[in-house]
Amino acid sequence: MSNTIPLLEPDPYTVALDEVAALDTQIARLSAVRAKRVTEAQRHLHRQAPVDTSTAGPQWSTARVERVELLTELALLTRRTEHRTAVLVDTSTALVDRLPATLAAVAAGAVSWEHAEVIAKHADGLQGEALSLYDTRLAVLATEVNPKQLEKKARHEVELAQPTTAVERAEKAAGTRRIYIDPAADGMACLTLFAPAPEIHAIADRAVHLAAGLKTSGDPRSMGHLKVDVLTDLMLNGEPSIPGATRGIRGKVHVMVPAMTLLGIDEEAAILRGYGPIDPATAAQLTAEATSWRRILTDPITGRILATDPRDYRPTAQMIDHARLVHPECVFPGCTVPAEQADMDHTEDHAYGGDTIPENLAPLSQAHHKVKHHTRWEFVRNGDDTLTATSPAGHVYVIRPEGRMKPAPRQLIKAAAAAAAASAATTTEEDNLDDCPF
Repeated sequence: MSNTIPLLEPDPYTVALDEVAALDTQIARLSAVRAKRVTEAQRHLHRQAPVDTSTAGPQWSTARVERVELLTELALLTRRTEHRTAVLVDTSTALVDRLPATLAAVAAGAVSWEHAEVIAKHADGLQGEALSLYDTRLAVLATEVNPKQLEKKARHEVELAQPTTAVERAEKAAGTRRIYIDPAADGMACLTLFAPAPEIHAIADRAVHLAAGLKTSGDPRSMGHLKVDVLTDLMLNGEPSIPGATRGIRGKVHVMVPAMTLLGIDEEAAILRGYGPIDPATAAQLTAEATSWRRILTDPITGRILATDPRDYRPTAQMIDHARLVHPECVFPGCTVPAEQADMDHTEDHAYGGDTIPENLAPLSQAHHKVKHHTRWEFVRNGDDTLTATSPAGHVYVIRPEGRMKPAPRQLIKAAAAAAAASAATTTEEDNLDDCPF
């Protein structure tokens, strides 16, 4: 009599998730084909050399006529807005003409079209070897993060690719600052303030603190509504006029500036918390006007931020600040909520023996904090500031620290080790002389 082992039926939930991922892979592959076709259409139109058909007024160049014809044609044909059509055309031509590694990754289904849009946008201005390195690096990074996270990494890679032009690019970008209004339904509208990142983050920080003060005083409105209301109040009245609002609050930003950059020895970008790399001139201005400084020690080999705070039952302010420096955003995969607006979570639950130490603390947004405790999501710390998150379906994600400086150059480490060895040898000789009887 033979024994048979029953086959387990696959979990339908996991099967459905896998099918969604497989469809996304197919969509990416088709997106690569579409990019080639869009570029072909553009080239065919270019060969036709369309010209301005008007008989009066300023004449359009052939290039402008060509672009407008292509965008309007595609927009109507595909039922897109002209803005989204422009993004489609620009991304397509960038992939086909300048970003072969990214195009190959999209064609293989490893990178989505949304990721490709981010990579193409930030590639503007890069040339030669810098462009090639950027393309190769971003094609790999795009397989690990979502498009919003890739934005920050793309900016960082651009800084690495051409650090000497960071100031010029920042000045050029600042020249495009503007305010614009988009109408919305039901009597609402959107006001967009496009300005340098430090100012935007300081404005947001001020709104958070003003809203938090009102919330503490018992205001029944949600934090989201309060932030909108206090900013509206500030812009209309100059100072808060809402009863209970604290006056005189100013926005704050946190910038991590490598000492070697300040000394002019290195060109590593400074990091604006919640945004990413900023140019050296802006960093220098912010540090010159800083109201307070804090020295952060990092491991010269790995670049990790070192913890020096004592253990305690509850997280100290220093422990919380350390955790926010290591992970400036919520550690839930794909989340970009700033650490200052997130809860401080024990990765290994305190109720089950988790220690209250910097290495066991990580920011989780209020929503994802609940997800961690109310669902089958699991988080494990790996001992090197990375976390491993496992989804209920068994998918594994590694969360790497954003708060990490570039390791010290090998030559500097070797020189420091040699100096330490020489100092130790000198000390030993002096000790021997002290013990000599003559």
